[in-house]
Amino acid sequence: MQKIAILSDTTSDVDESIIKEYNILEVPLQIIYNSEVTYKDKYEKTIYDIIDDINSNTISSSLPLASDLIDKIEYILSNGYTHVIATCMSCGISGTYNLFKQVLSLYSDKLTYHLIDCRSCSMGMGFLIEKAVNMIENHNSFEDIVKELEVLKNKEDFFFTVDKLDYLYTSGRIKRSSKVVGNLLSIKPIITCIKNTGNLEVIDAVRGRKKVNQQILNYIIDFADNDKIDKIYIMHSNLQENADELEKVIKEHYPNVEIYKRPISSLFVVHTGPHIYGAVVTLK
Repeated sequence: MQKIAILSDTTSDVDESIIKEYNILEVPLQIIYNSEVTYKDKYEKTIYDIIDDINSNTISSSLPLASDLIDKIEYILSNGYTHVIATCMSCGISGTYNLFKQVLSLYSDKLTYHLIDCRSCSMGMGFLIEKAVNMIENHNSFEDIVKELEVLKNKEDFFFTVDKLDYLYTSGRIKRSSKVVGNLLSIKPIITCIKNTGNLEVIDAVRGRKKVNQQILNYIIDFADNDKIDKIYIMHSNLQENADELEKVIKEHYPNVEIYKRPISSLFVVHTGPHIYGAVVTLK
């Protein structure tokens, strides 16, 4: 009989109640203050800590500790799980995927596992976890779940904006040319994760929050095309007013679509700065 565990890093932004109820196992990335002191993401430093500290500290991030990942896998084994569905943030953004791949391979004789390269992050990854949970609850097989998730990972996209691109450029998450365009013109960039590479890329730039919100909606409409939208997640770094305004714009066009507002991962704030918001859209 299959007993399936779900393994992820701490950047999925899945609601905490779901993580606890279904025992989703999260491996924390590391947050580094002033190149000296290291904390575990989510467990020792939250998004609100990062927002408070980022202007007075040099904050960076690093991969999870291999020992933390091993501890989670050992827990999986000791609790009788036979299969593992694992996913983490895009390989184009972080080396976490390669770490998961290397460590999981050490257990190939003890566990059946599948590691998904979601080519996304935040709820672009998190919605796959939620789908996996639902399929496990409905007694779907490991093989069927894996097959479905590999299809679904191409049925999401996300679009977000930041105040300035300096943080993303300094952390190496975008190209210098994108930074120059965004900052010199004093406009708001719109950023997404390119599916064929998994890299973040500036795809547009507009002036003013109203135009940003409208353009994010336009990208959602283009992405959905004639397909039916499943859910939309509005992610933000404690920017409730921005999130509410974006929700209103989206709701006017999609009055019957479920929209959820959630805080974004603290790792995002480390690399984007304290002002980030946007939307993740998933298709049925």
